[in-house]
Amino acid sequence: MKPIKSLGRLMVAAAAMWASAAYAQSADFGGKRVEIIVPYEAGGGTDLYARYLAPFLSAKLPGNPTVIVTNVEGAGAIAGSNQFQERAKPDGLSLIAVAASVTSNYVFRDERVRYKLDTWIPIISSPAGTVVYARPDIGPKTLGDMASLKGKQLVMGANNPSGGDMRVLLSLDLLDLDLKPIYGINRGDARPAFERGEFNVNFDSTQAYPTQVKPLIEAGEAVPLFAFGIADENGKIVRDPTVPDLPTFVEVYRSMFGKDPEGPGFEAWRAVFNLNVMASKALALPADTPSEIVEAYNTAMKEVLVDLRKPENVEKSDEIVGPYPQALGAQAGEILRGAVAFDDATFTWLQEWIAKETAGRQ
Repeated sequence: MKPIKSLGRLMVAAAAMWASAAYAQSADFGGKRVEIIVPYEAGGGTDLYARYLAPFLSAKLPGNPTVIVTNVEGAGAIAGSNQFQERAKPDGLSLIAVAASVTSNYVFRDERVRYKLDTWIPIISSPAGTVVYARPDIGPKTLGDMASLKGKQLVMGANNPSGGDMRVLLSLDLLDLDLKPIYGINRGDARPAFERGEFNVNFDSTQAYPTQVKPLIEAGEAVPLFAFGIADENGKIVRDPTVPDLPTFVEVYRSMFGKDPEGPGFEAWRAVFNLNVMASKALALPADTPSEIVEAYNTAMKEVLVDLRKPENVEKSDEIVGPYPQALGAQAGEILRGAVAFDDATFTWLQEWIAKETAGRQ
């Protein structure tokens, strides 16, 4: 019987070695090119995110493939997302950079959406804070001075009410401010228009804040109003560690109304916060990507995060990816799918809000 047991062990060992060899072969990207589709214009926060991670990913994937970034902008991120859905093969050579408009347009069922975000396979999900700021000539002179905006006509460039701009449009609405959105404006065009004085309110990610917004503040052309904040491990919204001097939305609401926000409107705001802030950016593979390729990416991304925290990289990494905890693999998938799964009451409330917002601007 012993020879049979030994033979069995040899067969098991051989099978394991064969499986390992097959895994290595199928996950080898040597001499290949990996493309990250960014469904936004070049130079925006999502573009910078993808371009920053690309060389780190190239260095850690088996075979060290070339990783390039391709911008496919249009239709509020829908054009590039649809293209990814229709053309990306599950061979590990295509990824997509997911951000607020991609998720929001999917959740709120924009009629142009053909992509199936809930089938994509995220390999990393990154929170990203949001800062809202205004021109000083409409009232605010000091940080967080929201009271000075009461009764003023606020004008902001936005793509549409159901995309990534929703978090700010909804926030200003709940703060009972008189906002006039100018729709059809991409994020890359909004800040230059703000600088020219065409808009008097704007917002940016906390990653863009140090390089794009602080110079405006220092030049006396902008005053920061509030940041959205970040959810801590208990789900409480606390100040964003990248802009700790800025009050959160909850704090400015309390300062204006003397109480914490509550009710269906705030439940809707919280859902959009989870969608657009806590699941702000991600890199994802197409549906049906084989498990061995997914695992190769998960392993590579773990190693990438180690490199991002090295002393020579940490300052730039905090600026572009953020200092927040990053979700990888299965956790990234849970965060993204959880963010797009609204309960019926919240979804209905937001649908009605979008319909009212759209009708009011026609």
